[in-house]
Amino acid sequence: MADTAAATLIVTSLIGPVVVSLVLSGILYGCALVQTHVYYKLFQRDDWRLGALVAFEMVLQTVHLALLFVGVWQTVMTVYSENQMTSVLLNTTIVGIILGGPSAFCVQAFFIFRLHSFSQRKPLPIFCSILITIQLAFTLTIGASPPEAVSLQKWRGFIISTLFIAICSDTIIAVSMSYYLKRSKTGVCRTTRTSRLIDRMVLYILATGMITSITALLAGITFYVIPNNFVWLAFCDLEAGLYANSFLAALNARALFSRRSSNSDSADDREMSVT
Repeated sequence: MADTAAATLIVTSLIGPVVVSLVLSGILYGCALVQTHVYYKLFQRDDWRLGALVAFEMVLQTVHLALLFVGVWQTVMTVYSENQMTSVLLNTTIVGIILGGPSAFCVQAFFIFRLHSFSQRKPLPIFCSILITIQLAFTLTIGASPPEAVSLQKWRGFIISTLFIAICSDTIIAVSMSYYLKRSKTGVCRTTRTSRLIDRMVLYILATGMITSITALLAGITFYVIPNNFVWLAFCDLEAGLYANSFLAALNARALFSRRSSNSDSADDREMSVT
């Protein structure tokens, strides 16, 4: 009975969350592949550096998903003891953390650049840049530590601080971009159609930007409340895929908003000709 209870505990607290994160990460990876195909098809004239950033993100996503798959496969199919399971998952997760850090940093840097373009001011983008740099440093510090040195109790404050910084930086970037875009509406809107288009853009920015913040918040809450359960780790594994999809969605949304803007301009011209 004791062995059965222990095995059930391992499955529910250790294997279950990681397997669920593997399935969801695979779905996010598929979405990212489709968005990458759409991007290279629609925006062939983009700056080569932007195209290289998309390729770099997809390489990181591919390696991240492969490592997660290997870790789950070895845990479920190869090893059976609790210590071995924890060791295998820990090793693959640490490498995943190292890859997830630069992935998130590049996406956040891209959005900070867009924030600077919207605001034309430096203090807020500089502040956000400092936040994401600290977040990257914390992430790489945890990832670069030897597996035997990684203890939840020892790194508890470090992990919570990293998640808190991620929540703050993503929220500030999304809200600030929406604010400056909304404020610019008073200077450029001639009709209700254009105003509605900008409102849709604001909602889109908030939706894509807040997804990563909410996921980091859920990871922080579950880690603080139930640290011995690996649910928080599942949320952390999803972060990389969410960042990549937010980045690609922002790039591809340009085609949609450009088409709607053209339709709005043509409608505006018809209204002006009637008046």
